[in-house]
Amino acid sequence: MGYKAGYMKKLSLDKKRALVSSKIISSPIELSEEQIDFILHPLQENCHLNACPGSGKTEVVGIKAAYEFSHWNEKNSGLAILSFTKNAAKEITERVKKYGGAQATQYPHFVGTIDSWLHNYILHPFAHKAAGSTGRDKDKSFRLVDNEEQYVFLNSFTTRLSDFGNNFKQAWVNEYYFECTTPEIPISQSRHLNLDGITAEKQEMLRENKKKFLKAGMTTYSDAEFLCFYLLKKNPSILLLLAKRFPIIYIDECQDLSNNQLEILQLLADSGIKLHFIGDTNQSIYEFKRVNVEAIHAFISKNGMTELHLTKNFRSNQKIVNIAMKLEELTTIKPVKQIIGHEAHLFEDCCILLEYDPELPEKIPQLFIDIINEINSALSNSQNHIDINNSVIVARSHNILSLFKNSPASRLTKIELFANALSCWNNVPRTSQDMQNALHQLGKSISMLAYDGNGNHQNQYCPETYTNLEWRAFLYIVITEACLPANNLYPFEDADWSTWAARLKIFLASKWKILLDPQNDWESVKAKVASPKGGATKKVAATINIIKNVHSEKIRMTTFHDVKGETMHAAMVVSSKDKTSKGGHFEHWISKDEKNSEYVRFAYVASSRPKHLLIWAIPKSKPGKNKHLKAIESMGFKLKSNI
Repeated sequence: MGYKAGYMKKLSLDKKRALVSSKIISSPIELSEEQIDFILHPLQENCHLNACPGSGKTEVVGIKAAYEFSHWNEKNSGLAILSFTKNAAKEITERVKKYGGAQATQYPHFVGTIDSWLHNYILHPFAHKAAGSTGRDKDKSFRLVDNEEQYVFLNSFTTRLSDFGNNFKQAWVNEYYFECTTPEIPISQSRHLNLDGITAEKQEMLRENKKKFLKAGMTTYSDAEFLCFYLLKKNPSILLLLAKRFPIIYIDECQDLSNNQLEILQLLADSGIKLHFIGDTNQSIYEFKRVNVEAIHAFISKNGMTELHLTKNFRSNQKIVNIAMKLEELTTIKPVKQIIGHEAHLFEDCCILLEYDPELPEKIPQLFIDIINEINSALSNSQNHIDINNSVIVARSHNILSLFKNSPASRLTKIELFANALSCWNNVPRTSQDMQNALHQLGKSISMLAYDGNGNHQNQYCPETYTNLEWRAFLYIVITEACLPANNLYPFEDADWSTWAARLKIFLASKWKILLDPQNDWESVKAKVASPKGGATKKVAATINIIKNVHSEKIRMTTFHDVKGETMHAAMVVSSKDKTSKGGHFEHWISKDEKNSEYVRFAYVASSRPKHLLIWAIPKSKPGKNKHLKAIESMGFKLKSNI
């Protein structure tokens, strides 16, 4: 099961490196001593690898797995290497195969997501016992139900939470789950459902409907964790079998572990399973998913995990790394480990603070483009240029992004939105961002016409009468048919808006017949399908080209959560204009208040993404009124004036 830690400490770095190389099939990257110490860390000693951003964590986890698999002698028990997303699991799998061979990830080992491991080894084979489910046709596995969809077959499991007047509301069984506590506490996992302060009687009704739901052989992902916990807690024989099957478990991105997942892991640890955590708790930004960074720290401490560190950042230059360290200092009372940035400085002012006009947020993308172009023009070697297509604008939420995203498309009429959607869809080459923009604008156009704009803007303005999947499928049908030559809508060629709107009216009339419960019938809508004001004789193509050329370079815009784990050339982190956005305002990012610690971690995640250029864009105050400018500059930013 590997060497003891004491023996490893006696070896020279060259001997450690030779030992690693002897067990893997291809030459690894030039490993640091910290990386090698993790690879050689004994399996029987729990550990937490505290890996800074850009430390090559995924590569090292893959080498570690290949190293251990190479001299594993047990035939019917193996290691489990678990991550949180399919993409992360795929990346680890590819590296294990690179260093251990094509067969390395096969039985008896498991490399995959934590969900798939729980489902394959606990939920489907055993959890029917805990739920009282009899299954169907001898199949006792569970049917996984999305927690955001309101399927018709779930009607019989809804709970009436109030009984009269305008306060009527009900809870769908997949909108909530239970914490692994005694007694079980119902927790909402829907922004539409508030369970605060409900009576014990209502809690019992929720509990009973959840039991019926589980007994029927259905579960959400959160319910599955709840079931696995109670199954293992009440069946020690199953727990012991699992401990024999997987005596060693590695958890990648451990900072994303929820309370319920920690409860399951504690049962496994108590049964003798050795746990190895890999991650950076400074990047824990999922409190809305019941991820509590303090609970993770407590778990690490309780289980006596040896603390290992990766302190070399191979992603960013030192100035950007220093800002990440300054942010980390705000959330801990412990001394912060010195992190060394290994990316070269390509230019002096690589950490910029700028103030934008809160009344003109649509100018932000162009500000970013101008700064990048200014830097590139000063760099003599074109190979060192910042790639705009590998740069990103990051903000707390889609609501903030919508203030400048796709500008000026955000102010287009319903008809201009439809036309611009066709233009985006037919870009050559068409990127995933083009497709996303096209469906978003098409969805907004139809939603404004048919449903008065009522819909989920994060899902192409999906109306309540559709599931997200149904609405996306509908939009796909509409946009592909609209591009058919027979409909004469695209290409625009020489058509003016008056002519084009008349063609669109004929096309939309046929689509209104298949819309689900539109708020506005076609007779009331068709008059709104008209030329933009004052633009009847203007050419459609000319108008759309103006829209496309405002930001000719494609700047990706996304949220803190979506950018997690990525690397790019440059990042602009944009503050909301006021503090109404929780965690979206720059004052939240530099707060020493413990209740704002996750908001500081938002900024840490976003600010540790870029290699070469980091910009914070904050709302402009009256001269002398922003008392935080000096504090931000002291972190390592340089205020850029004359913008």
